[in-house]
Amino acid sequence: MRLKDRNDKAPVPDGTGALVGVGLRSQHYPVITEKWPAIDWFEAISENYMDTGGRPLQVLEKIRERYPLALHGTSLSIGSTDPLDPHYLARLKALIQRIEPFIVSDHLSWSGVGGEALFDLLPLPFTEEAIRHIVRRVQQVQELIGRKILLENVSTYVTYRHSTIPEWEFLTEVSRRSGCGILLDLNNLYVNSFNHRFDPMEYLRHIPGEQVGQFHLAGHTDHGKFLFDTHSDHVISPVWKLYEEALKLRRPIPTLIEWDEAIPAFEVLAKEAEKARVIARRQTQQGRSNPAGASQRYQVPLVLQKVPGTYKARPAPSLKETERWIKSRIKIWKRKSGPEKTLLNPQGGDPGVERMSVYSKGYLARVRETLLEVYESVRQVLGHKRFDEIGAAYAKRYSRSNYNLNYAGSQFGEFLKFHSWTKALPFLPDLARLEWTIWEAFHAFDQAPLTPARMASVTPKDWENVQLEFQPSVRFLVSRWPVLDIWLERDNPEGKVEEKNRILKTQRVLIGRKVDLVRCERIDENQYRLLEGLLAGRTLGSVCEKLAETSKEDNLPVSDWFARWIQDGLIQNFKLKTDLPHSA
Repeated sequence: MRLKDRNDKAPVPDGTGALVGVGLRSQHYPVITEKWPAIDWFEAISENYMDTGGRPLQVLEKIRERYPLALHGTSLSIGSTDPLDPHYLARLKALIQRIEPFIVSDHLSWSGVGGEALFDLLPLPFTEEAIRHIVRRVQQVQELIGRKILLENVSTYVTYRHSTIPEWEFLTEVSRRSGCGILLDLNNLYVNSFNHRFDPMEYLRHIPGEQVGQFHLAGHTDHGKFLFDTHSDHVISPVWKLYEEALKLRRPIPTLIEWDEAIPAFEVLAKEAEKARVIARRQTQQGRSNPAGASQRYQVPLVLQKVPGTYKARPAPSLKETERWIKSRIKIWKRKSGPEKTLLNPQGGDPGVERMSVYSKGYLARVRETLLEVYESVRQVLGHKRFDEIGAAYAKRYSRSNYNLNYAGSQFGEFLKFHSWTKALPFLPDLARLEWTIWEAFHAFDQAPLTPARMASVTPKDWENVQLEFQPSVRFLVSRWPVLDIWLERDNPEGKVEEKNRILKTQRVLIGRKVDLVRCERIDENQYRLLEGLLAGRTLGSVCEKLAETSKEDNLPVSDWFARWIQDGLIQNFKLKTDLPHSA
């Protein structure tokens, strides 16, 4: 099978090799779609769009009409010893076919093992076993999606005693043997050179230029003994210097400015992109050479920092053993006590296991952050400090198998049922359940709605045999508490809940999405019972008959309810009980 590098909508070089893009972030949607700034291309995080049918995907398609797009994943977990996730690959392939990106990339790392997602780009041992394992998986992925991918060098905070080759050779060999390209992140290269004490120029000189398909530039945070790859600041001078050297290649290579935390105004990213463009033009004018094109292979002494006589020789652990040990150190709160062993080199004068706190704290922080995005009202009720504490406790309590960090909060409402704060605020679990349902509705894969004209084609005698198919975003929720009223108060000061909403009052809520806006509506018991029956797949006639027997009201406005649901696009399709589905 011939693997494609890019499609016909790739950015066109301007003669200088200056193909500079920026990462696509939701904070900048309005600026991009209203002003259409002069940016060569955008890079979208694959997982933010492959699991949603809502506004993010609609915006991505809108931007795709004007700009070339690249897809950059974080959860392929190419280095994991768990099997590749078929659900992930199917979703990724569908997004690739829909968007037609000119680059598809992910990271040379792993992000989970033993069926548990760890939501990080975790370091691999640089061994021959790891190379063979990854090469097989890359070839499997490329065969499935029908195109070449790029793999990015990741920033790391620990190194392994049993690594046998330098990082640059590991990256190069994976690329050479698998046929994938290299996404060379120059900030990550610099961060690792500081953290692990090697010469970044030496690294750069040993990366074959013909295998590089993209550059990343970003900022980081200085923690004294180590640098932390936060993508939260401007590119620093030494990284720009590496970029100047990396540009001495024989062909234009797309460059991306990444900024993922403390995201500034779009104009700030545009200025960073223009700085990269100016550097690229200057390098072109000075003439190109190819310092990274050497194919020489030789052993470079690793900085293992071993203390003579401290460690006993032992067989090198397998890749699976290494990953499971790293998982146990990340989730140290679940680890059984016992004699300590380490697979890691000392780092910056500290034992390697101490540096594992970067990954352990990072796991907790990422879960808390995704909870904060979904459970805005719960956070408002609890206050930021309490919510943070409860979020950390939740992260430690529940393991997750889903690769997508956005789904990490799916069990938060269940967790709150048994938390001590629920005694004082008994509506909390239902409030969390409402917010999670709203989040699901926002991302549901709704289809074209049923039109009034199509519904009018049903003859009067067939109405009782009609089964309705609602949009995937349509849900309903019943609570003993006025949770919708509390949710609508989420802009109140922290901890303030109106006294009237602390009193038991059953509330039924219909939730659905109209285009890209999720709507929540209070409904009465009769409308709820009608919806409950229809969503369960019962015919309209049987549901109405049952409702007539149990309702205390006469002349229920069923026709008005239907008219509103159709107008709001909540109904997707219908069929007669004995027939095949009708087209909408």
